[in-house]
Amino acid sequence: MSFNKKSITENIREEIENLIELVSEEKEEASTAYQMEKQLLWKMLALGRQLMQLFFVMRAKREVIEKELEVEGVVYKYRGSRKRSYVSIFGEVEVKRGCYWQRGKDSQYPLDKALSLPKRSFSEWVQEIIGQLSVCAPYEDAVSLMTKWFGLSIPKRSTIQMAKEHAETVASYYEQQARSEPKEHDTILVVSADGKGIPMNRENSPPPKDRRGKGTKKTAKKDATITAIYTVSPFVRRSDDIIATLLPGNLTTPSSSVVRPKPSNKQVFGTLKGKQAAFEQLTQQAVKYQTTQLTDLIALTDGCRSLQLKVEDYLPDFTLILDIIHALEYVWDAANVLFGETNPQRAFWVEDALRSLLEDDHETLFTHLEYQISDPSLSPSKVKTLTKTLNYLRRNRPYMNYQHYLAQGWPIGTGVIEGACRHLVKDRFEQAGMRWSLSGAQAILALRTVHLNSDWDDFQRFRRLLAHQQCYGSTHPFLLPEALILAQAA
Repeated sequence: MSFNKKSITENIREEIENLIELVSEEKEEASTAYQMEKQLLWKMLALGRQLMQLFFVMRAKREVIEKELEVEGVVYKYRGSRKRSYVSIFGEVEVKRGCYWQRGKDSQYPLDKALSLPKRSFSEWVQEIIGQLSVCAPYEDAVSLMTKWFGLSIPKRSTIQMAKEHAETVASYYEQQARSEPKEHDTILVVSADGKGIPMNRENSPPPKDRRGKGTKKTAKKDATITAIYTVSPFVRRSDDIIATLLPGNLTTPSSSVVRPKPSNKQVFGTLKGKQAAFEQLTQQAVKYQTTQLTDLIALTDGCRSLQLKVEDYLPDFTLILDIIHALEYVWDAANVLFGETNPQRAFWVEDALRSLLEDDHETLFTHLEYQISDPSLSPSKVKTLTKTLNYLRRNRPYMNYQHYLAQGWPIGTGVIEGACRHLVKDRFEQAGMRWSLSGAQAILALRTVHLNSDWDDFQRFRRLLAHQQCYGSTHPFLLPEALILAQAA
């Protein structure tokens, strides 16, 4: 292809005429809509490539060339025109621009700065698309889809590196993000935290505690700390409401048919840098969220003591609540010991035990478990399970004032953080055969938080502005608002 305005323009006009003929010719009446659409896609991509090439040719033609260029007190000499590759969503094109040189310094390309060209040959648009595909699907699938739909060949290694580079901006993005105002009736600010293991490769697996035995995997999981924050309206309930929800099939009738309010302004975060880093970030977000409208501050966790200690350390003004689902799991373990998994009496016992927890009648349940533990006919393994349940419930007694919590309309379950662990970690990191490096897992974890928080487009705008600042040492050139661009294109 001859890269000059006249030849490119002639090619574009010829291609447009060919497209009109393609959809108008009588012989094409035999084509199905699918066949025509597919042909048009590839031809339009080829046309877009020529238009992008014309754009760069014209910008190069209008570039003002000087003998010298001064940048931050350093004088650079003009050394002629230099080429670089630019892989757009339409395909690869060539960019010619003036080069200014000074010994011992990086060459200067004023047109690169004016166009805000990225350091990499892949355009920002291509990087954004392959990045979003990568946070949703394995790298191999992301690369394959770019080839299938756009004809672009992007190496997997480059895709991984771009994800790591983009992830470096996530923390800065959330630090500067403006606070979202709570909805009209939201008066409760809720934070939650949990841990979720990510399978690591051999190099990044945590050191084994003991000598690896037969059947033990050579790799291990490393815990990611997942946090969530949201606001919600009060929802007053009684113990019967919780029992009817958690024990389906029982005869308890809910006392209310009011629709439960949904969380709003929800954000989830994840890190492999440890609980301290997770709670430092969570605390920053909590400070942003707090307004005079949010009168109740709630923290929900499972019984993990290290998480509870972090809540008490970093968020001392929050009321710490033990997730009722985790407490119920221990109750079920005790019921299986006492009755077996098929005895119908098991469900009645669980309901009574759950009611004791919900109505602050803890000592009745504790006394009953103590009595059962003292039964000499129980096997050591059953005694161990009952003791574990009793100790867990006793230790968490300060965080189980459920009757008070329900009367205040506070949430008592960690459904939001459990869902976050599933969507943020499990759906992407635990697919068959996956093993992760520490840096690779942290990058995708950070970018998935952006995606799941519905911040992707805004984050990419922030990232482009910051990337230009870091690359060229100046503010980003003026960009038309996207709404105006779309209006002009309509």
